[in-house]
Parts: sequence; structure tokens; C-alpha cells
Amino acid sequence: MSIRALWIVPIVRHSSSDLLQENIIFTRYFPIIEKKAKSTYGEDYITLPNSVEFSSSLLFELGYKDEDKFIQARDTCQKVDRKPVYEVTTPSGTIWPVMVVEQRGLLFCCLPLVPENPNSRSDLIQIPGISLGFSLLCGLSDFLRQCPPAEVIQRSGDLHLYLNTAVPFGRIADVNCETVMAKMYNKPSLLPKAQKQPSWKPVLHKGKNSLYLALTEYIRAIQFNKENVPDAFDLYGSVTCKSDLEVPLSDITINLAYNSLESATPLDNLLIHPCVQSADCSMLQKGETRASPRRIRFTPPTEMFTLCHYTAQGPRELPIKAVYDMKMADNRASLSIQLTLSDRVRNAFEYCEMQIPFHNRGIISSQDSSVSQGNTLVSPDKRILVWNIGQKFSKSLNATLEATVVFTDAKVPSPLDDPFCKDLNAYAQLFFKIADFTHSGRCIDSRSIQVSPSTKFKLNTVHEYLSAEYKIWNCNGNVLNSSAPVALLKHPTD
Repeated sequence: MSIRALWIVPIVRHSSSDLLQENIIFTRYFPIIEKKAKSTYGEDYITLPNSVEFSSSLLFELGYKDEDKFIQARDTCQKVDRKPVYEVTTPSGTIWPVMVVEQRGLLFCCLPLVPENPNSRSDLIQIPGISLGFSLLCGLSDFLRQCPPAEVIQRSGDLHLYLNTAVPFGRIADVNCETVMAKMYNKPSLLPKAQKQPSWKPVLHKGKNSLYLALTEYIRAIQFNKENVPDAFDLYGSVTCKSDLEVPLSDITINLAYNSLESATPLDNLLIHPCVQSADCSMLQKGETRASPRRIRFTPPTEMFTLCHYTAQGPRELPIKAVYDMKMADNRASLSIQLTLSDRVRNAFEYCEMQIPFHNRGIISSQDSSVSQGNTLVSPDKRILVWNIGQKFSKSLNATLEATVVFTDAKVPSPLDDPFCKDLNAYAQLFFKIADFTHSGRCIDSRSIQVSPSTKFKLNTVHEYLSAEYKIWNCNGNVLNSSAPVALLKHPTD
């Protein structure tokens, strides 16, 4: 796969049509690939714009230029949005597909070579250069992650060296930032002649052998406390790995087991990393009713990576059941919150906090609260009542909050106000993290880990359980919810 050109453009808002040359940070064209594009496209070939023309056209397309005006061709809702792929109209013509990645005030852009006429607008999934171009831009962004935008232009020499290694003559050879940098700086691999080093792992780790595995599980839940609206929740997680082993091609096998099969929650789906060589065939089946261990064998890359993502069947009960009861009277809100911790959840939190935002209410002038544990405070912007519950529930596994909140008469507008959350329509949000615990019972079986070729290493495993979006709606107000139709009606002509 090849790319025709690559640009790094700063995000600058312009009201005029002029763009100064000093706003262009970096440009790289590949004449060999451009010659191939001419022969491929024939009469449909469009000359690449110069850097000033491209930057001006790109900022206009993304809405950073003339943003106070409505441009029909750019701003109409009928235009199909395919981020991060854009169609950029330049004085030379329209070029497509332009990949754009925005990071730290910079726009990393590249134009992949489409094997066929780009005017045909093939499906993006059928153009391999799209995914590789996106990965290349992400790697280039990682290469400059410690560099402020103002200093990027000073590293043009390093950028050219990086592209000479990652994209020699415009042909994408390597998109991984760490391996490209290892080749750039010619780090020795110190390998015996009998062993071969893969191109994606050019440098052999030198130091203490270690293997890091982290299983992070999330719960996303919305509680309504209404008879006609059931609570909604999702349980999902991921396994992250970092392997530092003094072997060129390490083969690692791990077991995703359960602490207790009696209380375990089976997996619904599992999405694995491309480095996985083999896995239990049953791990991709749906509708499973019996929990079973999953065995995964993989060859890890050099960097930290996500080995797999999974979703689990809904838990038998929520980790923290909550009831939010709030009433309004003039500029005063009286609220009561009751929390009940499930006896299936480990009662040891790294943090547990509830935030009670008051949208469209104005500034909190005072609050009087009584809590069974923890303490309360008002956020710095004086729009959120925060209840720090603490690191452990009481023996009864219950916690309560009774509070009266008074607001100022002046309604100060806030950009975070939710138009739906007016009067009694309100919610509270819970944030928590529990170490050495997962709700599904899923765990990494450290005793079953195998490394080939056999070597001694230090194993570090982490298990953690976090709230993703955990909302509790006021039982006295309306709620935001939707439900799927029970059955689809057939068309009358069927």
C-alpha cells in the first residue's frame, strides 16, 4: 500500500481567504507514487495542490475557516460524514480519500493511493490504504507526542527520517511507532546468528524478564425506579498485556478463568487481537448459559496492547442499587438518596463518589446535608453536589443522603446544561473503582500461564472493576429511555 502525500497542519481559525506560509508545519510528497497515480488515473488524474492551497482547503472543509457562515456544499445535513476520511476541494480539483487525525492542535493528513479511479468512490472497507494510512498517522502522532506544536517544525529532520523508515519511497512498510524508532536509531538486537528476528520486533528486550496482564471490567447502568421502565445495564471488559522477554519470538498461553463457577457470568462475545494464534473455538459463540474458561495463545508485540475485549451476560443484580428522590420548590431542592451494595460485590473501594448535577438551576448558594457515611461538598463551579461515600460501606451495606440545596435567583447560563433536565427531570451519577475484583468472576489464571521458549519472568497481574456510565434518574420526574419493537410489522405489499 502506498501514499501520495503527507501533511501536518496546525488548527488555525481564519475569517479571510488568505493563509500565510508560516502556518504550514510539514509537507512530504512521494514522486514515485505520484507517477504511478498519473498512469493509473489517466485523464482523471488531479495534480496535488501545494501546501498553502491544501492547508487552506482542508481548514475550510473541516469548518475552521469561515465557520461563522453557512456553506451549502459543506454544512448541509444531507452531506454524508465519513470521518476520518474527507473529500477536499482544491484549486486543482477534488482529492479523495484524505485521511485526517486530529491530535493536540495539529491535523495529521495523508492521501492514500487508490488502486482504481478515485472518482468511483469505492466502499472504504475495500481500500486497504485507508486503514494503513490511519495507522501511519496515529504512529506519527505518537512519535511527536512529547513535542509541542510550536516545536514540530524544528524536528523536520527527524520527521523525514521517520518517514524514510516507515514509508520508504511512499510504500507503507511499518506503522508501529516503537519499531520504526528502533530501526531509525539502529538499536542492536544482540541475537545469536541461529535465531531470526521478525521485522515487527527489530530490537530484543534487554533486562529483567517481565509479563504484565491487566483485566479491566466495566459496568454501564441506568436505573429508573419505575414500574413501566426496566433498568438497563451492560457488563464488558478487556485484557491488556505488556511483554518484556529476552526472546525474539515468545509464545504465550493464558487462561481466562473464573474465581467461582457457581457465581460466574458467561461471556457473550469476545474480540481478539490479530496477534492471537489460537483460541478456544467456543469463545465466539453466543447465547452461552454455562461459564467456561477461555484459553488464548498469542505472540505479543513490543508495545502495550489490548489482547481482547469481551462482553458478559447481564449480572444477576446491580453492584449498587440506588434510589434518587428529588423535589423542587421555588429555588430550593429537597433530595434523598438511598444506596444498597450487593453482597456479591467486594466491599473495598479505591474510590466511591456520587455526583448530583443540577442543570438549568443556576448557582448553588448553600446546601445542608446529612449522610450516614462520608461527606458532601459543592463542586468549584457550584453546579454539582458531590457525595464522597468513602472506601467501604457499613455492615448493613446501606448508605443514605438527605440534603436541601438552595440556588441563587440569577440563572447563570452554563454550556453543560442539558435541555431535557428541567424541573423534576434530573439524575445522579455514581463513580467507583474496586481493585482485585470483577463482577463476572472472570480472572487471569496465573498458574496456567505458559511461555515458550521457557524462561523465567516476573508476572504482574491486575484485576479491577469500574463504573463507566452509572446513572440514577429521579423517580419523580421523566426519564430518557427507548425500547426496541417486540416484532417488526411486515410491509403491506409483502
